[in-house]
Amino acid sequence: MEMPVIDRPVFEKVFGVRRRRAIQLLHFFGGYQTGRTFLVDRLALIGQLEALLDGAEFVREKRRRQRLWEALEKGRLHGAAARVRIPVKPDVQDRRLSDLPEGIQLQSGSLRVDFCKVEDLLAKLFELSKAAANDFEAFRDAAEGR
Repeated sequence: MEMPVIDRPVFEKVFGVRRRRAIQLLHFFGGYQTGRTFLVDRLALIGQLEALLDGAEFVREKRRRQRLWEALEKGRLHGAAARVRIPVKPDVQDRRLSDLPEGIQLQSGSLRVDFCKVEDLLAKLFELSKAAANDFEAFRDAAEGR
């Protein structure tokens, strides 16, 4: 762009803002009104933007936005996982290694779980964890091949 000045409509398009915000920002960056048109010197605007980019406030804001995005993404992923319903049988609280459901084979250094859907896999892993919690020594012996 070789124009010496930038007007409000171009400013709106370049920065993705609406009319009112564009006018506020044009004033902030030393813009001026000529007739009914708001203008800002292009090179002066570039210099001010580069100074903002190098400033500590911009770095802090960028980090804050990154943390916010990560928290939102974590919440989105957790929400998707929380909506999954795992079918749990009533007797699962008393599950023992000797009565694991069909499709779970635990051998020395190896675990095999056959499943159809992810909910089935999660249910079987839950039952395995209950069996391990109810009789940890037997679980350790089976897993380590003792």
